[in-house]
Amino acid sequence: MVTIEDEMFDELVDTLIKDFLDFNPLMGTHLGLHEYDTLVPDLSKERMEYIIKRLEEYLKKFKNIDKDRLTNSRRIDYEPIVARIEEILILLRDWPTWRMYPIGYELTGSALFPLLIRDHLPLEHRLNALYHRIKKIDLIIINSLKCVDNPYKLWIEYTLMTAKGLPSLINIIRGLGQRQGFTELVSVCDKALDLIRRSISEVRNLEERARLGFKPIGRELFERLLKLRFIDEDIETLRKIGYQEAERYRKLMQKAAKEMGVKNISEGFNRIKQHYPKSKDEVYKLYKETVKEAREFLIKRNILDLPPFEKVNIIETPEYMRHIIPFAAYVPPEVFSWSSTGIFLVTPPETKEMLQHHNIYDILNTVVHEAYPGHHLQLVYTKLYPNAIRKILVSATELIEGWAHYCEELVLNLNINPSPEYKFKVYHDALWRAVRVYVDIELSTGMITFEQAVNKLMKDAYLPKEGAYSEALRYTMAPGYQLCYNYGKRRILKLKDEVRRILGARYSDKLFHKLLLEEGALPLKIIERIVIEKAKEITRRS
Repeated sequence: MVTIEDEMFDELVDTLIKDFLDFNPLMGTHLGLHEYDTLVPDLSKERMEYIIKRLEEYLKKFKNIDKDRLTNSRRIDYEPIVARIEEILILLRDWPTWRMYPIGYELTGSALFPLLIRDHLPLEHRLNALYHRIKKIDLIIINSLKCVDNPYKLWIEYTLMTAKGLPSLINIIRGLGQRQGFTELVSVCDKALDLIRRSISEVRNLEERARLGFKPIGRELFERLLKLRFIDEDIETLRKIGYQEAERYRKLMQKAAKEMGVKNISEGFNRIKQHYPKSKDEVYKLYKETVKEAREFLIKRNILDLPPFEKVNIIETPEYMRHIIPFAAYVPPEVFSWSSTGIFLVTPPETKEMLQHHNIYDILNTVVHEAYPGHHLQLVYTKLYPNAIRKILVSATELIEGWAHYCEELVLNLNINPSPEYKFKVYHDALWRAVRVYVDIELSTGMITFEQAVNKLMKDAYLPKEGAYSEALRYTMAPGYQLCYNYGKRRILKLKDEVRRILGARYSDKLFHKLLLEEGALPLKIIERIVIEKAKEITRRS
């Protein structure tokens, strides 16, 4: 029976989703709701303040609902939705980075890039959407510049790097317009390029009066963020575990180095770096071959059923994103589209050192994390989940990143590559994710400076300086995100042990993975309860 609270909840959710998409039409494009493809967000101060006010109103209305009287999936979805609203309010109202650097440059890239890579959409639709968005580029960039009244130097430097990378993206679109005879698109691209060139001087003016460094979110807000993301462990516990996990994986790396026949970790890196592609073209060829091999291994070892029609395309990371994606990243398929094609971004290595970080062992573990059976399969499963609310309003970083990180050691233990070199690399990436835990906490709460964070990532996680800088820069903008890799993996392993105990002889990794992924991207704390109950139901039916 549907209760009054159910009706109130459903009505609120419907209007919240509509407002979410009106506030940020780029989300509509990301989700595959292509009626939003010609629209851009209003980044004026007045609009941002209105969004904050509306979210505060929604929060009050949701909290007036008696959640204990909700039925079915509403009872499950209530807490993540409320937490999501509170999290966004922290990031818009309490720690407003949109007032500390002009966010319009990165959002311009986010507005255009998806329309270039989604080649399952009709070309005419994409050209028209690109035309309308580029035509309004001044509203994005100029409005965001006007909002900045408390600039910070590190983030202004980031903005300049982003702004300098945008013309390469717009020139690709301009060339597409020329080839298709779309002269109006060429014209708006020329105007956009001129606007970006002129606006850079305004960014430099901000740089001259900017405060040094960046503004950490601070301990109080950081702790609130963790609670809203359903992370149980407190800051000090997480930090302690991060150091412990880093030391554990450092010892495993040393053991793997000895298995390689070398003396120490440093020599271990030298060994694996010898097996690297010698050119950018060879890098992409190797990624494509490795994606195919990982997918075939997944099928052979029966790790997880492959969703129908899924595939992965590999492309270059666009220039405007390369300073925060030093190696690779993944863009999932639109959840409301028929396409199940994920986009695998690979950043072109510009130096021999960066080429060596695309060695064959690095590439394999990156493919496992980003594609098979990592992000790609997990997010395609989310796409197939019928609950639209969880696709739009719920975001569980600790599940998404925890799953991808869990997959790395899963396939290592299944001998996807039995060499000690590969084992060394998997343990290195696990060490890196453990270091992220305490660097994320210490940087976000003001315990260390940005420069100290870069040095820790170089020293403790053995990252090259260029990669460590990009990593730390990303941490400053997304507090609490980086610790989710290690935290999520640990929670999944704990849940796996509990499901194995419940199911006994009926247990299989394939069944566990199905139980975990088929609920969509709910927070792990909630999914744990659901998965355990489903496992118990299996035993009751047997």
